Amino acid sequence: MASTTESSSPPQEASLRNPFDPDINTPPRNRLHERINKRRSIEENQDRSLIHGFELRQHAERFLLSNDLSSLQEAIDEYSQTRNQSLFTIFKSFTLHYPNAFSFKLIKILKLQPNLQRRSQTVDLLKVEFKNPTSRMCSIILTALKNPLLYSLKVESEEILFRSLCEMIALFTERLYIFSLGGWEELLEYVCDCITGDEKLENQKGLMMLMEFPVNVFQDREFWLNQGNLYRVVLSISKYVSSMDQELKALAYDSSISLILLSNDFLKNEVSNSLLRNLLNIIDQHGEEEVLVNRINRLWELVKLDDGSIFMGKHGEVFWCMIRVAEVEDVSEELKIVSFNVIKDLYDGNVITNLSREELKRVLVVAINMLSCIVDDPLWYDVDHENRLTAGMADAYYRGVFLCNALCFDGDQGVFVPMAIETITMNYASNLDWKLRHAAIFTIGWIAEINFKGDMIQYFDQVASLVLKLLDDLNPRVLWATMQAINCLSEYKDQLMLAEYHLKFLAKLVPISISNSCTCLQLYAVTAIHSLVKQCGLDKISTFGEPIIESLLVLLKHEKQKIQVEAIDTLKSFAVLTPETFRQNYYETTVEALKVIVFDEHSLPGPLISAKCLECMVYLVRKVGPDNFKEQEADLVMESLISLDGKLSNTEYLAKCIIVQALDQICRCPSVSIDKFIHKLVLMLLGSTQPHLDLAVDKFKDDNDKHLVETMIVQACNTFSYCAVRSSIKFSLHTGKVTAMFVRLLGCSSFQIRKASILGLPNLLLSLKVADKKIDAKRGLTFFVVQALLEALKKETDKGFFLNKTDKVFYTIVLRILARCIQTSSSFVNDQLIKVIADGINDTARKIIKIEIEKAQEVVASEDRCESLPTEDTLQEVANLIATTIDTLRDRFILHVDDLMSNAVVFLADDNPDRPIAFAISIFNVTFPLFPDKLPP
Repeated sequence: MASTTESSSPPQEASLRNPFDPDINTPPRNRLHERINKRRSIEENQDRSLIHGFELRQHAERFLLSNDLSSLQEAIDEYSQTRNQSLFTIFKSFTLHYPNAFSFKLIKILKLQPNLQRRSQTVDLLKVEFKNPTSRMCSIILTALKNPLLYSLKVESEEILFRSLCEMIALFTERLYIFSLGGWEELLEYVCDCITGDEKLENQKGLMMLMEFPVNVFQDREFWLNQGNLYRVVLSISKYVSSMDQELKALAYDSSISLILLSNDFLKNEVSNSLLRNLLNIIDQHGEEEVLVNRINRLWELVKLDDGSIFMGKHGEVFWCMIRVAEVEDVSEELKIVSFNVIKDLYDGNVITNLSREELKRVLVVAINMLSCIVDDPLWYDVDHENRLTAGMADAYYRGVFLCNALCFDGDQGVFVPMAIETITMNYASNLDWKLRHAAIFTIGWIAEINFKGDMIQYFDQVASLVLKLLDDLNPRVLWATMQAINCLSEYKDQLMLAEYHLKFLAKLVPISISNSCTCLQLYAVTAIHSLVKQCGLDKISTFGEPIIESLLVLLKHEKQKIQVEAIDTLKSFAVLTPETFRQNYYETTVEALKVIVFDEHSLPGPLISAKCLECMVYLVRKVGPDNFKEQEADLVMESLISLDGKLSNTEYLAKCIIVQALDQICRCPSVSIDKFIHKLVLMLLGSTQPHLDLAVDKFKDDNDKHLVETMIVQACNTFSYCAVRSSIKFSLHTGKVTAMFVRLLGCSSFQIRKASILGLPNLLLSLKVADKKIDAKRGLTFFVVQALLEALKKETDKGFFLNKTDKVFYTIVLRILARCIQTSSSFVNDQLIKVIADGINDTARKIIKIEIEKAQEVVASEDRCESLPTEDTLQEVANLIATTIDTLRDRFILHVDDLMSNAVVFLADDNPDRPIAFAISIFNVTFPLFPDKLPP
């Protein structure tokens, strides 16, 4: 029985092992294997440019282990003479693996005061040692090295070695402070004594040491402030500034900058100001140009490091110091640039604002001289070159632009404008140097542009006369700058027409646009004409209307594409501004000229020109002409546009954008039957937009390209939407593909694209009504669109209401379009979709009211309106969506009315703000008339 009982009992569970049980033996460790792996890991991570391990040990035994210094000295001498890289590798390896022994040996050699070559090389090796961030020197060695190093500094008498020795000791000093080894007051005292002493060599050592000191040195406020050492040093430095000794003066300059940077935390204003005056006084002495450039560059570095405390209240002094440098006769371009770097980075508009007339004139003269820093680069004459307008403009030119803008924006315009016009007229407009004339007329243009409707109006006649005179200049660059000035003056419409300057300008511009041998000038002349006509109107220049149109028609055949483009745009602009005048006098001639360019078998225009001509032709027919295409002409234009698009690459954005715009215009022409083109048109538009559906900001390096693609997609969406209604039967064959594209664009980053796509969805659904599709296909497409809109609604709601104004606008549009789509496609809405709609509406209403209540509670204390609250339009559109849905679906929506009413009851809570209660009442108002029995008790 016992055995039976035992056999029938369940097996005992194995107990968990205690890993700390002393009776359990741990598995044996393979220590040899571990060592091998560790060694291998170390070797893999070692610097391959150095020597390690046993190979380095034999060198260490030779140079470092014995007390004898001769072998190491011989190696240093050999390296100095031969630059043997294998020796230098050994030395660098010592700094990593034997830093204490190696540095100790080197300093012992230095203390012996060997010959100059050996001392110099020893100092360089110590610099390598102390500069090495991976060097592991112990604190005992660091402390022990202080006295020998200080001794070496004191006894050194070779000027050539001062700089390197000071750099090395500064690196060592930084180590001391990093390891908190009590600083090095003996060194600080010696440096101060050197600076304030009478010996030149000692002065040089002290100033160089001060320049190289790490910032940690100035943590010792007791030494620098309480003991008065800082003031001693500053006083002595000020003395060297006025010294005739150029070496000490240079060192005083550099040490002043170092002292300002290093001790800025506890420098008092009068001390900082004194040091800054030192710098400006030395710069004002000018001297050799190379030295002056270096000094101003050092000052610029200080400016860039300033946190606002160093130059506080000193902007004017620095500004005039730099202006005085730039005023020097025959000053180099480099010196102009470095001085204006300081002005630009330390600029304070108040400095310019408070200048007198004579001071403004001095600054203007400097600015014009800077603007004259250009060369006549051949690239400027290449109208097709991308950077032609900036060709030949030196860096100094752009500094002049900055200073000129500063005068125009910040100067007292009542003083500056008349002074500038007078100075330019008298001193520069007739100057023999074309560069100065170029700079002067550019300045006039900027003054006119920036001072629009200001004091410039009083002096307009004087400026316009000057510009008119310079239109006769023989230099192309000056003539171009003059045309740019005309573009600015064209804004002064009343003043132009009062003295008929617009006619006087045109009398000279029209001949230039036709016959000038410089292509660039022809282009800019057309641009200036365009600007004048745009502002004044073609009817105001009727005497030049025909010559201008004739010149533009001639330029349509120009060999340069840019001129052709500008001519087409100008013609189009004329037509827009004065349609009646253009229709009566120039319409037929212009359209015929455009036809010849595009359709003549001997004409070979490029894709862009073809697109521009076709688009202009369609535009003129629609907006200026009879808005009535002959069928044959319409067919030819439509076929040409579609064919032209097929020849373009996906990256020819401008031409594609123009083609899409032209197609949209011709589709909207009442006399054109688009049914026969719908298939080709839809395929072309889909092909043009498909590669860019994921319009990402980072995809386009050029903002202009991004804008063109955005415009093209928006225009394509508008064209699809229009064609879906006008040619609904033919278009319905493509509704599925176009709808899929529109829904995809709902997630685009561009607001304009999202807006265009969502606005077109109701028209796409409208085309389903006449589509030759099965009812299930129509229901499926309706479900797809409505669900996508509900998802977009949810996404916008989840943002938290709302990130910006654009989000609010888009949210309102989604609500409105969703209601229209439900209304349009009610016959294709099944029970499943009705439930999706009801859930989406309820979810949206709950979230909106929740956010409304939370935000309202947040602003109770401040009594300010919260910008992130839903707008009145948003709440109204939600109410309209509910009303439209209930009115459209009626009894089919009855199953979901209870949930809607339950939400509305919650919104009526007494402690809720007024807006949620009003919103709930609006829900009851639209629901009760149709479902009176659903009113909650």
